[in-house]
Amino acid sequence: MDISISEIARQHPDQSIYTLALDLSGGKGISIHQHTEGQLLFAPTGVLAVTTNAGCWVVPSGQGLWIPANEPHWTRTIGTSRISVVYLSDERSAGLPVACTLLGISTLLQALISAVLRVTMDGAQKSRDYHLMALLVEELEAAPTSSKLLPIPGSNRLKDLCRAISANATLDWGLAECAQFLGINMKTVQRWFQTDMGISFGEWRKQVRLFVALENLALGKSVLEVSLDAGYLSPSAFSAMFRREFGISPSAFQKI
Repeated sequence: MDISISEIARQHPDQSIYTLALDLSGGKGISIHQHTEGQLLFAPTGVLAVTTNAGCWVVPSGQGLWIPANEPHWTRTIGTSRISVVYLSDERSAGLPVACTLLGISTLLQALISAVLRVTMDGAQKSRDYHLMALLVEELEAAPTSSKLLPIPGSNRLKDLCRAISANATLDWGLAECAQFLGINMKTVQRWFQTDMGISFGEWRKQVRLFVALENLALGKSVLEVSLDAGYLSPSAFSAMFRREFGISPSAFQKI
């Protein structure tokens, strides 16, 4: 069962930067909510799935999701996750993206997040802790960004198609299968994806495969099993794609 954000105690909530830390077992989540502040959502261990009005984000270890103020979102854990959240006031977050964005979390940023989580309400006013928080914001502003969003289609017919593809264990549907499912030609399928979600069918399917792969890796499945489930013909092809997207191999990802 999901927990409510009102049930969670935040640290030093009267400051322009405040934090939250919690451990959630696999499959548990935080019910849909929004904040008057922007927030960085980061899981040092485990994988998070965050759904917004725009679509679904999968947040693996090594990345964090920046969520602007007043953005409704629902968070679900994949595998047991330790979650760190940093809330920033409008003034503090002025240099950060105005839309949900994945940020690369460097070793320095992870250390700064851990340090800020330990700052007490009284300590937030001390010179060292103040500079820690200022450096954290500067590093977030300089962090590499990514937009690995799985968009949610607006039209009911595309929603039905996307559900059917996601339910297909091997995710191997191409344009021909999509056209047959919808009763239209392949060019129309491409046009619908581009018009409705702003990406091609191939890009959307690649994102689905990535999300399925991340979830299965977090659940401890073998790289061979994950690659086949994600629609790849061989583990080597899957591993090459995974390394291009995340900078590490699937097996290394599972050890994080």
